[in-house]
Amino acid sequence: MIFALALAAPVAAQTGPATDLFAFSQGARLVQVPDDAEFTAMDSSPLNLIDGSATTDWTGEAGRPAVFVLELAERTELSRVAFDTAFLNRDEKSPRAIRVELSDTSARSGFVPILAADLKMKKDGQSFGFDPERRPVGRWVRLTIASNYGDDYTGLTGFHGYGRQLTATATLPDVTGRYEGWSGWGTLNLTQNGDTVTGCYEYQAGRVTGRVDGRVLTLDMVETGPDGAPRRLRGYFGLTPDGGKLIGFARGLTESDRLGYATYMSADRRANRPGACR
Repeated sequence: MIFALALAAPVAAQTGPATDLFAFSQGARLVQVPDDAEFTAMDSSPLNLIDGSATTDWTGEAGRPAVFVLELAERTELSRVAFDTAFLNRDEKSPRAIRVELSDTSARSGFVPILAADLKMKKDGQSFGFDPERRPVGRWVRLTIASNYGDDYTGLTGFHGYGRQLTATATLPDVTGRYEGWSGWGTLNLTQNGDTVTGCYEYQAGRVTGRVDGRVLTLDMVETGPDGAPRRLRGYFGLTPDGGKLIGFARGLTESDRLGYATYMSADRRANRPGACR
């Protein structure tokens, strides 16, 4: 069911190279999640909505609406939004009634409804396009999942948005420094030179190279196991608004890694000068 006020209609699933502007890797950040959501629990983390994989899911208790607010990297004109549910472990966890609102004001106010719909059970690529003459514009997206198909838990594997960015103002403060890493990766040392970042971390003699694009730090990471074999990962990171913590996630580059859950990673900045990489 699509309400007339939604200004949207179902469209065929898209297979082209369109950029998902709701993805973490494109600078989107979750600034509100349900009370029972844990970012670090990657088997149910809300980050799985925007991690670029249709096989990982957010899961939360049903019985009350689940509300998420995304802050996009830039002010954006949306052409369509899409939802994935095919890889949920139980069909009845699929969201049913959903609502999407958009604000050009803030993460807390100014929201106007742009879509109200019933999603289909266990189906990827459920896409809803907006009238080209009335495409909504804003930076904060609020998704409300009001009901599911009867399970005690609700899940969603992907929430996507496409269109065009109207600004190019997103930046990331200089990440140079020494960090105390959580998720087992120990001390992290980063050096930024222009857009290029290099560094290292303690766990398995990890080495990183990467670059900053907008407010996203993309790192290619190499760890050396006890047997000397390298393991390669790619991570996407951002800084908290105060610049004091690096947060993001990483996953391996093999096919099985890409289909699996990522590892949530965070690190507190302890100094603005990095330590030595051995």
